[in-house]
Parts: sequence; structure tokens; C-alpha cells
Amino acid sequence: LLLREGEIVPLTPKVFETLLLLVKNNNRMLSKDEIIETIWADSFVEETNLTSNISRLRKILHASGEQFIETFPKRGYRFRAEVEEIKLESEIVLTRRMRTQIRQIVEETNEEEIAPEYATYLTSVPNNLSAPNSAIIGREREIAEIENLLLQPKTTLLTLTGVGGTGKTRLAQEIALRMLPEFLDGAFFVALDAMRNAELVAPTIAQTLGVKEASGKSIVEMLKNFLQAKQILLVADNFEQVVLAAPFFTEILDNAPLVKILVTSRAMLKIQAEREFCVPPLDLPDNAAQTSLENLTEFESVKLFLERAKSIKPNFAPTNENAPVIAEICLRLEGLPLAIELAAARIKILSPEQISARLENRLKLLTGGSKDLPARRQTMRGVIAWSYDLLEADEKILFRRLAVFAGGFTIEAVESICSPDEIDTLNSLTSLIENNLVKQTETANGESRFRLLEVVREYAQEILATSNEGELIRRNHATFFLKLAQAAEPEILGGQGAKWLALIEEEHNNFRAAFFWAAASDTETAVNLAGALRDFWVLRNQLTEGREWFETALERAGGTPAAARFKLFSGLGQAARFQGDFAAAQKAYQEGLTAGKESNDLRQIAVANRGLAAVVKGQGDFAAARKFYEEALAISREIDEKFGIAVSLNALGDLARVEGDYAAARPLFEESLKMCRELGNKQGVGCTLNNLGAIAFALGDYETARSRFAEGLRMAQELREKITLSYSLDGFAALAIKKGNY
Repeated sequence: LLLREGEIVPLTPKVFETLLLLVKNNNRMLSKDEIIETIWADSFVEETNLTSNISRLRKILHASGEQFIETFPKRGYRFRAEVEEIKLESEIVLTRRMRTQIRQIVEETNEEEIAPEYATYLTSVPNNLSAPNSAIIGREREIAEIENLLLQPKTTLLTLTGVGGTGKTRLAQEIALRMLPEFLDGAFFVALDAMRNAELVAPTIAQTLGVKEASGKSIVEMLKNFLQAKQILLVADNFEQVVLAAPFFTEILDNAPLVKILVTSRAMLKIQAEREFCVPPLDLPDNAAQTSLENLTEFESVKLFLERAKSIKPNFAPTNENAPVIAEICLRLEGLPLAIELAAARIKILSPEQISARLENRLKLLTGGSKDLPARRQTMRGVIAWSYDLLEADEKILFRRLAVFAGGFTIEAVESICSPDEIDTLNSLTSLIENNLVKQTETANGESRFRLLEVVREYAQEILATSNEGELIRRNHATFFLKLAQAAEPEILGGQGAKWLALIEEEHNNFRAAFFWAAASDTETAVNLAGALRDFWVLRNQLTEGREWFETALERAGGTPAAARFKLFSGLGQAARFQGDFAAAQKAYQEGLTAGKESNDLRQIAVANRGLAAVVKGQGDFAAARKFYEEALAISREIDEKFGIAVSLNALGDLARVEGDYAAARPLFEESLKMCRELGNKQGVGCTLNNLGAIAFALGDYETARSRFAEGLRMAQELREKITLSYSLDGFAALAIKKGNY
């Protein structure tokens, strides 16, 4: 057992064995191989098992401020402390509490030997990380240095800088995984590579952390309050294009002393709290000509080339003849991981000698690029240009067109920007994947999804800009995503709402790209796209961005049909109301009512009346609210619009409940619930169940209240709809207070 002030410190068996081995060899450096062969003598494990054990031990032992475990990069570890071995004259007396702890530890660690220990943390510590598809090549020295920097109390924001393609993102992901045990409240990865608007950084981080917006408070204030007492590692990836958001991090760190931020960026953020770690290229041979087969794998860059080459061509093996050539390829590519991977991908059809010969020609592009760019940036562009030049004509067309996609794409989206009689889309895409220019992943439902690495996408955008088809491809892209949004529109509030909301979220960056292109070039598409997605912003509680869309579209919507403008007014009213901006909400709903009357659309008139009712109710004018709701209900009954009837009934029931007339409220809620269930509207079901739970609570029927709140919570969780979810939690809080469980 490991005891600290008489309390057992929970350790899994392998972690404890690692500690015991280090202590017994106090002040002696143990190599990694020696530790692994001792601790895992009967099984094959990767080095990540050991580094995870060391990280766990550091978290426990270094809490006192002492640094007991010293790292020798790439070599091993040494335990440094005063160690005394004593013989006990009698057995340790175990208290009842200690025996209970031991039993719990044993029960919880039966499965610990199945997988690397950080996999356990992925399920036990809050995070959005995913285990890597392949082990990181090299980087042990950099990982140790970055971890040591982040563990220093004075380091609150660390920026990994370097040119695109040096592996900053992969390194940050590995650091986050390995350091999970160091952060009690978890680690979260925020991808910003598809973002260009600095104002969206805070809402995106809030969305990642699950922080919902509240009326009367900015999203920055909500984040500051949420993070104030949290011990969290926040990884902000690809920050260079939103660097104007850097002061936001200063605000966070000034109010959250336990938060650490790890940033990847091609340039520093230039804020006071920042420390920089420049990510170097991978280790390179000193002299290619003198590199032999025996010492080839001593260098990280060569190991990466060989690893990727074997994944492309399993029977590939270096020889005495081609070992110097492989070393030369890595030297010429300056140890840049992306460049090496692109070169290794060619091993399927080219020998190392052929690759080297082609590099000789293409690296002349180093002097042909823009002189105001750093030399390493020119090198990277040269490598991508070389890979691009090797493509067939159809593949080049597809490559440049893929630049319009932000954050990934599906095969259906690709086909929307290429007609079948132009190119063979499927084969061309397959070739781009094989050439490592396009990355392929698998979604939760087993379908393939693709993306361009950001640095590759930048090059593709340059090529597209020089072609004469840029505007056409962007229009095709916007048209496809408008059709997708319009297909989702009637489904979002139906039985399949969770599936459609997840799909919209997955394509979020593409919708952004389509909307802001259309806002500048195609007003009708911009208006229709914003209107079709209006419910998404509220159900996903992304009110700030949704409001920006509605306001941007309305600025340009003057000549569009009243029905299209109504959707914008309705969406803006909802977003503003939930933000507590009742004046803006009332104005939007009133203009929506005017648009509804202009087009003589009774359904729209009913929706506007419900919106106006919600606004005045929020301001305490229940009489005016009832008048608006009753008007909306009458119109919905007149046109037999079931959803409108259900919503109006629920709203009138809530008015009665607030006024204490439970007898009048309950049948209104029950009729609304019945209709929502028939419609398959889970958001409506969840909302109405919470209201019925509140009625039961008020009448002292706490078991029924708990059942209603629980079912409402399940509905909200399925939709990931935070507003209804928050009301369910309010209900559970009220029940807990009744039991005195503060």
C-alpha cells in the first residue's frame, strides 16, 4: 500500500509496481526498456503504458512540491528522495475505513491490465479527447519538456509555434492524453482550423465545455464563471487565423488560476501570460551518404518515413543500397512530418531513388515562392506543389475544388461540386486519399468522412483562386448545403430530431462557409439558409452565432419573399429572448407578425403571437401574454396545425401554473403532452413533462414529480438540448431541497 498521512492512495497494480521498482533503485537511472521488461514481463505493451504510469505517480508524489521522479528524455527515469527501509516489529493495523478502501480499490482495478492506462482516464475524467490511430513517432524529448513547462505554476498559457506541417496538432493531442491525470476537471480539445471569425472563439469553447448561455450575461462572463474554480487543460488548435481573440484568454486566466491553456499556432499570440515552445523538425541524419541500414532508425524523421511507407506498402523494407537515399529524402524535406508523410505515400508506385529524383526537381520551387514568406513556409508549399504535380488531370480538378469544404465533407458533398461527365469522382478521391492529400475517418454510424489537412487546403485554395471556376464551385457548395438545411428543417422538431441536429453540427463549418459566401454573393441563398437552420441555434444553445446569422441575413433581405423574412424574424426573436434581450425580441416578433400578415400566412401569424406572448410573459405582463397565446391557439385550431396547438396549450398551462391555478394548468399540459407524443416532438415532450413535474411538485406528489423530471431530462439529453435540460435539473434540485439534501 501507498499511504499519505495515514490514508491509502489508490493505485492500480502496475502503477504501484512501477513506483516500487523506482524506489528500490533510488538515485539510479532506470531505462525505459528495463522498467517495461520488469513490470510487464509476461506481456507486450507500448511505451504509453509506462509514460501513463509515470504521469499518475507524478500527480500523487509531486503534490507536495517536491520533484521525486526525474526524466531522462528518450532514456528513462530516476527516483530521487531519501529512502529508508525499516523492519516492522508488528503488522500494520488496518482501520475499518482502510479495509473498505482496499476492497473498493480491488473491485475497481480488475480490468486495469487490459489497455494502456490513459484509456481508463478517457472514460473517468471529463474530456473530449480520442485515442490516436497510431503511436506518435519520436517527440519524447519535446513531450517531456512541454509537460514540465505545463506543470510549472507560473505557466498558464503555452503556445506551440512552428510552420504548418511540423506536427503541432498531433503533439498537442498526445500531451493532452498523457496529462489527463494532472487535471481533475479534465482536458478539452477545441479545433479552430476552419474558423476565421475571432468573435466565434468564445462561443465555440463554451460549446465544447457544455457551457450554456444565460439571459443577461455574455458568453465570456459565463465561461469565466464556469472555469473560475476548475482545474482544466484547454487545447486551442490552429489559433493563427483567430489571433484577435487572444485577449479573451487573458480574461479567462485572470479569473481561473487553475486553468492551463495549450495553444497551437504558427505565430505567438503576444499576450502577457504566454510562454512559447517552438516545435522543431524531427531528428535528422547528419550525413545522408554515411547513413547505413544499421543506424537508419536512430532518427525520428527516418522512423516516420519507414512507418508510413510500410502502412502504404506492407512489404516495403529498407536495404543497404537505399538507406542513404531515404536519409537524403528526409534531409531534403527538413524533417517536416507532413512533408515526409506525403513523400512516403509515393512508395506505392515509386522507389526511394525515384522519389529522391523527383524531389531534386520540385525543391527548386523553394526559390520560386513568395519572398515575403519564411523559408520553411516556402519549403512546405514546395512539397505540396510536388505532390500536386504528380496527380492526374481529374485528380487535380478535384483537389482544387475540395478547397471549398471547411471542417470535412462526405462523398455526397463531393459529388455535388463535380458532375459525373466531368471527372471520375470516386476514383479521383480514392487517389487523393492514397496520396495522403485527403484524410479519411469513420463516423459513429460507420460512414466515411473526409478532410483536407489545413495546410494542404490552403494550397488548394490558392490553386482554386487562380482557376476560372472558383465562384461556380462555391455556388455549388452553397446550393448543396442549402438543400441539406432545408431537408433538415421539418425534421429537427420531429422524432428524428437528434439525428438531424447531429448531422448539422457535423457540417457546422460547411454551413458557415456557405452562409458567409452567400451573404456576400447570393442574398436569396443566405436568407433561406439562415431561415432553415433557425431551430438549430436554439436547440444547441448557440444563440450568439445564430443571432449573427439572422441579423446579417435580414440586412440583405429587403426584396425577398415575406415568408423567407418571417423565418429570420422568428429565429432572431427566439435567440434574443433566450438571451434576455426582450426589446430586440419584441421588435423581431412584431416585424415577423407584419410579414405574416403581408403574406396572409396564418401559421406564421400564430408563431409571431406566441413569440410576443413569451416576451411579455418574461416581463411579467401575464394578461397580455394570455391574450397573445389565446389568439395563437385559435388560429392554430382554425388551420388544424397540431404542433401550434400543442405549443399554445403548453404555454397557457404554464401561465396558469405560475399564477397558482394548478387545476386549470394540468389538463392543458396533459393535452399538449398527448399531441407532442403523437407528433414525435421530443423537445415539446420534454418541455411539457417538466411543467407537469412542476405541478406535481407544487401539490406535494414528489414521486410523480421525479418521474416527470427524469423523462424530460432523457428527452433533452437525447437532443442535447440544454434549455429543457436545465429546467429538468432545476426540478431535481427542488426535490433535493425538500429532502434537506443541500
